Amino acid sequence: MILNINNHKVHVQLSGNPTEMPPVVVVTGTGSWSYEWELVQEELSKHTQVLTYDRPGYGWSDASADGFSIDETIMDLKAILDETNIDEPVILVGHSQGGIYTRLFADKYPDRVAGLILVDTRNEFFSKEVPDFTEKFFATQSQAMNKLLSKIGVVRLVGENILPESLPEFISREKHVNVHWDSDFFTVLDQEINQILTSEEMVAKTKPLGDKPVTIITPDTNHSSATSFGFSAEEEAEINNHWRDAQQQLTNLSTNSEFVLIPDSSHAVMYDQPEAIVESVIRMGKGLELVSP
Repeated sequence: MILNINNHKVHVQLSGNPTEMPPVVVVTGTGSWSYEWELVQEELSKHTQVLTYDRPGYGWSDASADGFSIDETIMDLKAILDETNIDEPVILVGHSQGGIYTRLFADKYPDRVAGLILVDTRNEFFSKEVPDFTEKFFATQSQAMNKLLSKIGVVRLVGENILPESLPEFISREKHVNVHWDSDFFTVLDQEINQILTSEEMVAKTKPLGDKPVTIITPDTNHSSATSFGFSAEEEAEINNHWRDAQQQLTNLSTNSEFVLIPDSSHAVMYDQPEAIVESVIRMGKGLELVSP
């Protein structure tokens, strides 16, 4: 469905039926869209309502006339819940940068959140622990060339060939390029990347979550690809250790936290081990059923 949210059109996919488990809402990472979560949504919708959506400029959603905004991202999520009549507290599943948005939302609207599933999320710890890597990483993330290539049609011509081989079979390369990779996408992607460090500063100021359930999911393998930025294999290993340490620190967000290491997975856990996400959500949802009035 397409909703009119804060003066822009947002694509929302709502499936499943209300049950005793809380509804589940997926907040995707930077540059990601709802289509990538089809396997997770399909399985979870057998147990409860599941909502995925595309942030403005991604997937089937129009870009906001005002460009990407962290505050608007949080406002949009609340408006989506209101428009879809999801009034009860939800389990928020945040992947990568989406984990920061879920935490900011939970801080602003604590009564709307039953629990958090943080899937290999960015946080306020990692960037500060590895400043050299952080600087080199963000120096390579400009989308200026991709924006130009998309405007003159080159991305649509060759896009399917430059997508990573690791894309799962259920992802249509044609759909990914023609729907997701348009000129708005690269503009918004650039804007969002430029505000990631700001969002990390914001989330560092959020309040503790008390005993609200939080599950942190992260791969047990190294995946920073730091060697591609000029770091040695030894330095890459150390950087990956810092990433995992930062994930471990997220257990301090709540007195009711769980830390789950996933084998044989890249950062894209929803591709490589979707069942691990599904199992964690159901486990949390069943626990919340037990304490419901």
